[in-house]
Amino acid sequence: MNATCVAERGCICEHTEELESLALKAVRMADGLEQSVKKLIVGANQNLGDMELEVERQSREFQRTATQNAAQAKADLTPPVCPVCQRPLSRVSAGHERTFESRFGAIRIGRQRGYCKRCKKWRFPADHAWGLEESAGYSPRVQEMAALLASKMPVEEASVVMEHLTGVKMPRATLDREAKRQGERARRLRDQMDEPAGQSSGQAAQPEMVLEPYQMIIQLDAWNIRERDGWGQSERMRVRGQEPERWHWVYMGTCFRLNQRGKTAGGRAVISERGFVATRTGIDALRQQLHAEARRRGLGQAAGALVIADGAAWILAFG
Repeated sequence: MNATCVAERGCICEHTEELESLALKAVRMADGLEQSVKKLIVGANQNLGDMELEVERQSREFQRTATQNAAQAKADLTPPVCPVCQRPLSRVSAGHERTFESRFGAIRIGRQRGYCKRCKKWRFPADHAWGLEESAGYSPRVQEMAALLASKMPVEEASVVMEHLTGVKMPRATLDREAKRQGERARRLRDQMDEPAGQSSGQAAQPEMVLEPYQMIIQLDAWNIRERDGWGQSERMRVRGQEPERWHWVYMGTCFRLNQRGKTAGGRAVISERGFVATRTGIDALRQQLHAEARRRGLGQAAGALVIADGAAWILAFG
């Protein structure tokens, strides 16, 4: 069936042939899996792990095709509107392809491009609909995995673990960049969340009213972490007389209310609710984040606040 695309109202394409090929692939995959399972069952040296790997291998292409078809259908239904200012785009043209790495392999999508006269930029509305950053070559799911692994282990190890567990190949420098991109996005979301909580007016969200007075506890600390910045730029930085930094201070605070205490079945005291904030961007950022978190947890209604910390110089300046 021929596809009919109307640029003024968005590209509405019917991919009947692709959907039919997907259905045929599903049949062939099911038949292949059945034959493979029969061989694995009678295999003397093959266990459940071998079966899992074979099922994953044979179903991966089907999952990749299904993801690609779904992404293409969503792109076809995305109207040519600027995702930033919501104004209609001009000079719209279709067929601009983009390839990016998904959880199941590389997929290639065609989408529309248009010019936003207000923003004075070329826009790809489908990229926003997919949840892709302008410079990201990986799907949101892959970006999420990269950020999670990089937060739990060194980047060198995270790259190896990601490929082993998911089959997604991501170089160390790329994984580090994607993880930091997600961290920056999380920081922006945190700032948006903290903005109303930091207001002194009645616009800030207040916790539930408490009749009995309570004490707010605030704890502060900091430590050094080793995190490599500027992948691939060390030599150029040294030529410019800048020594690459590897060690960075992380400032952290936690707050809770003393009336939100309890005990486990064994009698150990626990705090039922507690808020945490952490930042590498300095004392001022910690002060802003911790104040907003404490307000969300009832600082404005507390009978008093007790700050617990060591005698570090930065804590004395924290104020």
